[in-house]
Amino acid sequence: MTKLPVKTLPSGDNGRLLVRLNHKYREIVPRYGFAQLTNAKNANAVNVLLLGHDDDTAIFMPYDIRNALGVSKGGELKFTVKKVGATSKVLWLLRSPDPAVHMPALLAAASVLLGILSVLIALLG
Repeated sequence: MTKLPVKTLPSGDNGRLLVRLNHKYREIVPRYGFAQLTNAKNANAVNVLLLGHDDDTAIFMPYDIRNALGVSKGGELKFTVKKVGATSKVLWLLRSPDPAVHMPALLAAASVLLGILSVLIALLG
């Protein structure tokens, strides 16, 4: 388990639901990878999009993720990082509160379902 102070995201990342964490703490999760971030103190867990950061002395996250993990800005977070599978990635995309993320995901899911439906109709017809 790793313990780092929690800081806010850099100004260029405002409004984005992601966590910036130095590569040495991300284990096998690549840049732009999805992972489950778990607070060891209260067992709160959240699936997040991980990006890197040059600063290896802190973890950077927005208010919504801090709130879900039960940690405050400036506090310390003892955490674990676990890579998640494809199903968790799709669910994260569909459940994201950010319309710039969930609307394209919903349209893509609807397109796949309509494609499957059209193939079934063609096979049965």
